[in-house]
Amino acid sequence: MLILRRKNEPNMKKLVTICLVLIWAVSFGCDQKKIIPEISPGRDKLLGAGLAIEAIEEHLKLAEIEEKDKDEARALLLIAYSHALSENTTWLRTNNKETEYRNERTRRLAELNISEMWEIFRILNERHRVQKDVIQILIDKGVSVIPPISQSFIDNKYLNAHKDFVYILTKIGSKGLDELFSTVNNVTTPILVKDRMIRIIADIGDPSAKERLESLNNTVADAGLKMEILSALYRLGNKAYQKDIEMGLTDDNVVARQAAARSMILLNQPSTNKMIKTLKDPDDLVRLSIVQALKIHTDKNAVDNLVSMLTNNSSLNTKKAVVETLNHYAEIGLADGLAKRLIMLLIDTEIPNHEDRVLIVQLIRKPALIKQIVAADPFDNLPHKLYDYYTNKETNTTVHGVLNGLLIELEKNVPNEPEE
Repeated sequence: MLILRRKNEPNMKKLVTICLVLIWAVSFGCDQKKIIPEISPGRDKLLGAGLAIEAIEEHLKLAEIEEKDKDEARALLLIAYSHALSENTTWLRTNNKETEYRNERTRRLAELNISEMWEIFRILNERHRVQKDVIQILIDKGVSVIPPISQSFIDNKYLNAHKDFVYILTKIGSKGLDELFSTVNNVTTPILVKDRMIRIIADIGDPSAKERLESLNNTVADAGLKMEILSALYRLGNKAYQKDIEMGLTDDNVVARQAAARSMILLNQPSTNKMIKTLKDPDDLVRLSIVQALKIHTDKNAVDNLVSMLTNNSSLNTKKAVVETLNHYAEIGLADGLAKRLIMLLIDTEIPNHEDRVLIVQLIRKPALIKQIVAADPFDNLPHKLYDYYTNKETNTTVHGVLNGLLIELEKNVPNEPEE
C-alpha cells in the first residue's frame, strides 16, 4: 500500500495543482468582473460614440450604484438621458421608453448639485458630440448655474467652454440679472470679468437693467468698465451716450478702446473718419471691431487703410475680416480699381508672410474682383502678369494652389489679352 501511494503521489500533486489553478482562474475572472469600472465604458460610449441608450442601460446605471463618488456617473446619466431624448426619440417611442427617459431627465436636472455641475463643466470644456445637450442642461437648470459659471470666469478655468458659458447666461436671460449684478458689484471680482458680465447684461437686453447700470456708471472709476457700461446703456436705449462711446476710441485704456470699437457697429451713423483713424490702433482687437463696423458703416476713404492691413502685423482673423469688408466695398462700387491694385501689390511687393499672399489671391478671386479684371483695360494684361508671377516668382505651394484656381477662373472669364 505504501508503494502504491508513493507511485500515485505525483499524479495527486498534479491534480491538486490543476484544481488550484482552476479555482484561482475562476475567482480571478469574478474579481476582474467586479473591478472593471462601468463608468469608463459608459463614458466612452456616450462621449466618444454618442451611444446614449447603450451607455445608460449597459453601464451608467450600474456605475451610479457601484461608484463611491457618484458625481461623474450622475452627470453622465443626465447628459445621456438628454442626448437620447434629442437624438433617439423614434426608438424611445417605439420601445415605450420616452416617458421614462423624460422623467429621469427631469428628476436628475432638479437634483443637479454643484459638484455635478463641475463635472458637466469639465465635459463641456472637452468638446464632445453631446455639446448642445450639455449646454441645454445648463440653460434649463437656470439661475443656480450662474455662481459656478462666474467662478469659472474668475478662476480662468474651463477656457474652451467660456463662449458657451456666455451663451448660456444670455439664454437664462432676465431671471439671472440679480446674480450677474452681484458678480459685478463684488469688490473681489476682476475687472475683466466685470466687463464680460456687463456685455452679457447688454446681450440679454432687458430695459429693467438700465437703472442699475446708471448707478454703476456713477460709481466706477475704471475707464474700461465705464465704457462697457456706457455701451450697454446705449444698447438698452440710452442714445445720449453715443458721443462718449466715440470718444472712447482714443482713450488711453485699451479695454475702453476695445469696448468703444465693439460698439461702433451698433451706433447710428458714427464718425467714419474716427473709425478709419482707429484702423491704425496698436491693439488688434480694436482694429478687428472697426474693420467689422466699416462693413456696415461704409466709407470709400477706408479702402487705403484696409488694403494696408492685408500685409501689416494684424492677426489672421483681422485680415480675414479685412478681406470680407473690401469684397463688400467692391460689390457695392466703393472700391473701383481694387483688383488691379491688389495684383500689383502681389507681384511688385515683397510680402514675406505666405498667408498674406494667400488672402490677397483669395480676395482677387471673389466675383466682384473678377468683374473688375474683366472690365480692366486689356493693355494692362492683368491675367498675364499674374501668370508670370505664378510661373517665375511664387515658390510657396499653398499660394501656388490658390493662384492656379484664380488663373483657371480668369481663363473662363477674361478674353485673350491683345498682342504686344
